[in-house]
Amino acid sequence: MGIGRKSGDRRVILFGFPHCGDFSESYQAWSDGLPASMRFHGVELLQTGMSMREVHSDRWEQGLQEACSFVQRHLVPNEEYVFIGHCWGSLLAFEASHRMRGAGLAEPSHLFLSGCSAPHTLRSRSEAGGLQGSDSGCQPMGEYRPPVDLQQLRSRISVFTGNKDEHAMIDQLAEWSRYTSKICDVHVCEGNHAFWQAHAIKWLQVAQTIVEREYVI
Repeated sequence: MGIGRKSGDRRVILFGFPHCGDFSESYQAWSDGLPASMRFHGVELLQTGMSMREVHSDRWEQGLQEACSFVQRHLVPNEEYVFIGHCWGSLLAFEASHRMRGAGLAEPSHLFLSGCSAPHTLRSRSEAGGLQGSDSGCQPMGEYRPPVDLQQLRSRISVFTGNKDEHAMIDQLAEWSRYTSKICDVHVCEGNHAFWQAHAIKWLQVAQTIVEREYVI
């Protein structure tokens, strides 16, 4: 990527995937301060009000198609891009990465995934029904079925979670490494599954630092 550019001229596009909470405000507060070398796009879906409950539904497939179409419309030749997501937005970003590769397009250079267990460790709503204060919208209704294309991605993965997140257990997050041939690193923040509401800018700034270090400088 970036053929013909000097290292100081490199640009990266950051795509933020939606979440069932009001995550757009956190994206906005953070992305307003991005350097000129980064361009942010919040992925816009017609399928509003989605949640992890939808992963087996036609709405999920429609949302996935809409997300991929949005990304393709905003890609720029020779510019790298990364995906950022929280909860089901992380899972949507993961599936979109596979879908982009299936369409013969370059995969994102990096996935920044927050508050989401690795696909093969996701627990259904029935399995996790005893969790106190859990939001069923953050759990699939049944067993999650990963994409048919199970080849490892060539995207680096960074995973974020709260130290009290009942939906993304710390000791299981390294399992995301199964899905990439590149580095997979785990970052633990303070809080529960909704930690992003209070601390989103903090972990988004960590993601920004990684992007600047790995893809811009």
